[in-house]
Amino acid sequence: MIDNTDKIKKIIDNALADGRLNRKESELIRNAVYNDGLITGEKAKLWRELQKKVTNGEILLEN
Repeated sequence: MIDNTDKIKKIIDNALADGRLNRKESELIRNAVYNDGLITGEKAKLWRELQKKVTNGEILLEN
């Protein structure tokens, strides 16, 4: 099975380029992380880092 971690990193980078995260981008990232049913340590780390940025106010959430 191919790990799509690099693809997920690119999706996150593109989504956060403007310092904002909208619902569509969030769903796209979530789907990329969970779509294959295999949550690797690296995927979990990317997801946690994204959540931390939102929690710390580094990223603005939009509808």
